[in-house]
Amino acid sequence: MAVRYTPSQLRSAVAIPPETYRHWKKALSPLRRDTRQNQCFTTGDLLAVALVRTLTTDFCIRVGAISVVAEDLFRICNDTSWPILERSRLIIDLANRRLELRPEFEDTYFEIPVLVFPLRSPVDRLREALITDGSSVGQQRLHFPPVSLPSKVEAASTGGVS
Repeated sequence: MAVRYTPSQLRSAVAIPPETYRHWKKALSPLRRDTRQNQCFTTGDLLAVALVRTLTTDFCIRVGAISVVAEDLFRICNDTSWPILERSRLIIDLANRRLELRPEFEDTYFEIPVLVFPLRSPVDRLREALITDGSSVGQQRLHFPPVSLPSKVEAASTGGVS
């Protein structure tokens, strides 16, 4: 059974405010797929939204410009396993409305301007956010040191008294 995320969990994992989510929902058709009250998203959807966040914040690309490739972006993120995605680069050709997934270290030549988006870092960040639930609290220290317990053989030979 696949894990499904609510819009609130999506916003939290990707670190976007509710206003941004509402705007993106209008601009990106894959976010409007399910019109029921209890809309749910896959981990692939979360990754696609994380990539949109990076494109809009780091590359200053308007979400409206990304909308022309949104369906393909969500399809790639949902149909491709994360181990493959994190070893890939996403080639984004907004002018021709095309996306292409290529191996991370493949030499490529482009005749037109494209965005080459290495996916390792966004996949790692989202995986970390989902595993740690967004908190950065480390493991707690034990208040008492661990002690060894006698084995069953030792306990039987001493009558259970140690």
